[in-house]
Amino acid sequence: MERQMLTIGELAAKTEVTIRTLRYYDKIALLSPRHYRESGHRLYQDEDVMRLKQIQSLKLIGFSLKEIKNLLDKSSIEQEPLHIAIDSKLAHLKEERDSIEKTISALYHIKTVTSNHQNIDLRLFCFVLYSLLWDEREKHSESELSIQNFTEEERKKLDQQYFTLYTELKYLAEKDISPSSSQARQLYSNMQDLVNRTIIGDKFSPTPLAISNEIFNPFTEKELSFLKSLTKHQKDQS
Repeated sequence: MERQMLTIGELAAKTEVTIRTLRYYDKIALLSPRHYRESGHRLYQDEDVMRLKQIQSLKLIGFSLKEIKNLLDKSSIEQEPLHIAIDSKLAHLKEERDSIEKTISALYHIKTVTSNHQNIDLRLFCFVLYSLLWDEREKHSESELSIQNFTEEERKKLDQQYFTLYTELKYLAEKDISPSSSQARQLYSNMQDLVNRTIIGDKFSPTPLAISNEIFNPFTEKELSFLKSLTKHQKDQS
């Protein structure tokens, strides 16, 4: 019975490997077709499919193509190099999983934080998301100890409140509302109350919106100027 042959395109479709990759494997003699058509087109057999699957398996756990080529010349291999490769791959996958879980958590967090706002300030939104995902904080800061004081739900609520207050601050600054107005005074009072509930010593709690970032903050120069004037006015009145 004549054995079925696969063209390079059929093999690529069957194994989800690109034609370009198969041509490269042929070039480096890692996987060369056993037959060619008169036109020069490559033809592969079942043994080639099996070898390609072995290549894919060993590549998955981190072996280089050169190492794979040497390994496939043998019928067996010692346990140690395989286990080293597996452990290395597991460590890498765990890091990826942790990163994905952190991203998922951050996205749920910011979705909750912004849930009460139809129109969202983009600068503030990006500040929160950046803080949740990438902001580096002092590992042994006093504020880090306070993380045990808040559950995840409590932190979401705190950030919701900060987000609302910061949004209001931006609105008042944009409308050129006087720092001495009742709206501004109420905003300042609410901000102070929230800070007092999240501050520890001279450090803020680990909620992203309570942490100051000198390089990347959610306010424009105009908004910072308004906040400075508001703070000065309230201190002068006290």
